[in-house]
Amino acid sequence: MCAKSVKNESYSDESRELDLENFKSRLADITQSMKDPRVHDNQTYSLFSLVAIIFCAIVGGANSISGIHRYATSKKKWLMMWLDLEKGVPTYDTFWWLLVRLNPAQTEELFRQWTSTLSKKEVEDMIAIDGKRLRGASKKQSESLLHMVSAWSSCRGIILGQLKTETKSNEITAIPELIDSIDVKGAVISVDAMGCQKAIAKKIIENGADYLLMVKDNQPLLHDEIQNFFEQAENVKFERVSYDTFFTEEKGHGRNERRELYVSDNIDWLPMKDDWTRLKCVVMLKRFRTLNDVTSEESRYYITSLPPVGERIAKVARSHWGIENKVHWILDVGFQEDLSQISTGHAAENFSILKRLSLNVIRLDPDKKKSLIGKRQCAGWDDDYMSHLLGLAAIKKF
Repeated sequence: MCAKSVKNESYSDESRELDLENFKSRLADITQSMKDPRVHDNQTYSLFSLVAIIFCAIVGGANSISGIHRYATSKKKWLMMWLDLEKGVPTYDTFWWLLVRLNPAQTEELFRQWTSTLSKKEVEDMIAIDGKRLRGASKKQSESLLHMVSAWSSCRGIILGQLKTETKSNEITAIPELIDSIDVKGAVISVDAMGCQKAIAKKIIENGADYLLMVKDNQPLLHDEIQNFFEQAENVKFERVSYDTFFTEEKGHGRNERRELYVSDNIDWLPMKDDWTRLKCVVMLKRFRTLNDVTSEESRYYITSLPPVGERIAKVARSHWGIENKVHWILDVGFQEDLSQISTGHAAENFSILKRLSLNVIRLDPDKKKSLIGKRQCAGWDDDYMSHLLGLAAIKKF
């Protein structure tokens, strides 16, 4: 059924060959600069061929090294059409050894070079930065779980980059490094409370972007000052307070949610305002949720370098949660990341980076009828559709 629908979309032999040639050329250019961790006399297969197979396998549904080997075995004839596999399909140990030994910094560089060509940059991008645990990647219960801090472009729908940290607290040092590694100029960067740090705000501004930072108890004085300000402003119905506001309301499935955002550039009263680079406004976001006739209320507070335009800030705040719904949740459900038991060497980190690159490429397919899981299944089943996705992966210019 899947194969029939793909053929109806006119993936001709000529276009399929062109897609594969573009993909081969792009990947060969990138892998040529990568250092092969294998000894010279143990290189039966080129680094390009192995990376190509691993990437195709992940796109096509493989969530483990065993899955990569099964994909390679089942797709032997197709892979041999465009890869140098004169000695047959690589063994499980070949894939395992490469993923364990390959320097993740090189895999990340492959990711960034590839991603930089995948989608046009919007006039103003919104980039959400957040961390995710790889729960299955720890060798022992007592060991720190591996974290990956990712930057998600909500406008382009792709992951721009990621860095590994050993603990969640290390996100504070990883975020500035991640910001330096990607193009954020002209964007608005949103970070949750963990990243509400003076150094991070400064780094964002130095890189030509604006920030929206959530404020919680890790900045207790700042949080209390902002909370008190808005409580007093509400008590007098914002009389003599310079502010803007924006409301949204959503109904469905027995739930009603109303969001009220208030932003004020009246911050001369804030004792620590000069400690935060180019701080312009404080923000309060109130959320009222009614479910089964029971209403709950929650208030969140932010600081921002943006001007006091409520609708714009509300859009940035709402877009931040796309990294949870469209990245973290998808990686857990669609790619079974939390179930992965890979833990030896660099395998977990390399696998995580390649899964994110696969997610980027799959999202480029405009077909709205297939789910992400459905697209992976089709890619694994249908070589024409896989060739189509690989063509999207090889975009060089627009």
